[in-house]
Amino acid sequence: MKVLKIIMFFVIVYVLSVFTAYFSMIDYEDTVSSSCLECSLVRDVFLLPVFSSIVLTFLFFVFKKVLKKRMFISIVIVLLFITFSFLNNYYIFIDRVSAWSSFSLKGEILGVVSDSYLYLITSAAILFMVLMRLNIINTNIVSTSESTQFHE
Repeated sequence: MKVLKIIMFFVIVYVLSVFTAYFSMIDYEDTVSSSCLECSLVRDVFLLPVFSSIVLTFLFFVFKKVLKKRMFISIVIVLLFITFSFLNNYYIFIDRVSAWSSFSLKGEILGVVSDSYLYLITSAAILFMVLMRLNIINTNIVSTSESTQFHE
């Protein structure tokens, strides 16, 4: 059952990451990648979230062991998801747009934010609701009255 939860969490994060990256960067589908001239946007969109999904899955289960509050774990994971998704979009933007022209760091960040804010918010809200609704986070907090029953 534990492995199933790990796989389920990974798939949810991966699908939301792909959704966010694809719809945020769809305007740059026809632009050429500076790092791989034959690579399509779809390839980048499906490969980039793999690493961030693995890292988020690992961090999620570490936080689940260390922290006991479902709300706090959910908020931290959602903030990390937003950060990783933004960085994925930032990489795609740099690779497909910024590399072919002169952008400042501020211009790059503003470009990524303006392209992806709606999808980042939507995906983050979906992830938060999934984390709060599904029984992925078991807090396993035993009250003192329950724990003394077994010791008597």
